[in-house]
Amino acid sequence: MKTNKKNTLITILTLSIFSISNWSYAQSDTKLTGAPMIAKNIYLLTDYGCNIIVMVGNDGLLVIDTGHKGFASKTDSAVHSIVNLPVKYILNTHLHFDHVGGNRKLSEDGAVIVAHKNTRKHMTMEWEVDEILGVKYPIIPPYPTAALPVICFKDSLTLFFNNTAIEGIYCPNGQSDCDVIYNIPDFNIIHAGDLFESNGFPIIDVFYGGTIDGYIKALNKIIEKCDDNTIVIPGHGKVSNRQGLLDYKVMLVESRARIAQLIEEGKSLDEVVAANPTKDLYKGGKSWIPEDLFVATVYMDLSK
Repeated sequence: MKTNKKNTLITILTLSIFSISNWSYAQSDTKLTGAPMIAKNIYLLTDYGCNIIVMVGNDGLLVIDTGHKGFASKTDSAVHSIVNLPVKYILNTHLHFDHVGGNRKLSEDGAVIVAHKNTRKHMTMEWEVDEILGVKYPIIPPYPTAALPVICFKDSLTLFFNNTAIEGIYCPNGQSDCDVIYNIPDFNIIHAGDLFESNGFPIIDVFYGGTIDGYIKALNKIIEKCDDNTIVIPGHGKVSNRQGLLDYKVMLVESRARIAQLIEEGKSLDEVVAANPTKDLYKGGKSWIPEDLFVATVYMDLSK
């Protein structure tokens, strides 16, 4: 990577990492507001780093994603304020810290943590971005054993809990190399993790196997599982539906086409970012992730 490209990407990533981290910790004083029931005995927590599903039944509690480590105690309190039953299963959608940070706290009663095999692999290793960018970032240490998935799968998994089937479906090389969606057919609910973010553009984690083409393929896979009444839980943002997924796919397909065209014209990373190719594509206001970061990661992916 040429120096000017590297410096631009470094600046974007640094600003984004610090802004997201500061936002997360600033929210740590959020008071418990209760959890809305999105279907019978299925609740949604939204203020703890990511969107978290809690399923309640005679078998106990099942939780999909656990949020940011900075919220772990509050997340645990929120989960048990719904009903004071033990958490039996934790399902992770992928490796990122804002989705697995509460694993250790919520598993204290002996919960079994489930994820794709690559999620566990990444969580057992140090995260050191400077090996890729040539810039020194803080090293993220391996997660403790108590936070690690102990049931891992490659392509798909079906778990029966509270007499309900939960399907885990691997979507390769989308937002990362370990993304899983969880489908609950009996309730027509899909938790898409960060393969759908209704509050703006996604981060394509090119450092951990993410690609824009894989992301779009994953959206197609989710759409195929939906009908007009499906409740779609994004990793971040408001609850959505099949039409929301379709609109999101249109936005990403057009973004990819515009960035690819600029690359074909020989534009540098600086020039592509400056061209602001996504400026009119997100219709929901300001994207929670800076558009420059999305553009830069797609550029990195397509210009490999």
